Amino acid sequence: MKVSDAISGAVFVLLAAAVYWFTKDFRQMPGQNYGAAFFPRTIATCMAGLGLLLVVRGLRAGGPWAASFDWMASPRHIGNFAIVIAVLVAYILFSGTIGFPLAGFAGLLVLILWLRGPAHWLQAIVVSAVCVAGMMYFFGEVLRVPLPWGLLQGVAW
Repeated sequence: MKVSDAISGAVFVLLAAAVYWFTKDFRQMPGQNYGAAFFPRTIATCMAGLGLLLVVRGLRAGGPWAASFDWMASPRHIGNFAIVIAVLVAYILFSGTIGFPLAGFAGLLVLILWLRGPAHWLQAIVVSAVCVAGMMYFFGEVLRVPLPWGLLQGVAW
């Protein structure tokens, strides 16, 4: 769906206002001219300014407030969209319990099988396993942000 820049800009202004509001209780740092709220509020101010520019641009351009794309009438494309959202929600719900390796592998496997077709099952398994192992290594070793192992804690490296 194509949404007018005026609506997108208004959303950015509202998000900026929320960031500004939620940082009101951040404390000042002793001995410094700025506190913990300085950077979030600076970003919020920039967001609000650019959001206002989008609102002005959208109002000047005129046209419809929203328009749908051709793909939105295709059941296959709607199914593709729905399966991606479903996999993301399932990952959010279950990754803490079963861990990233199993949740990530299952999510990638489902997406690849759905989008490429079941004839590519071997490729889907290999790609899912390699991607999950690569992400585990990259986040855990390179970035030092370990992902949860969950049920596979006994084989964690």
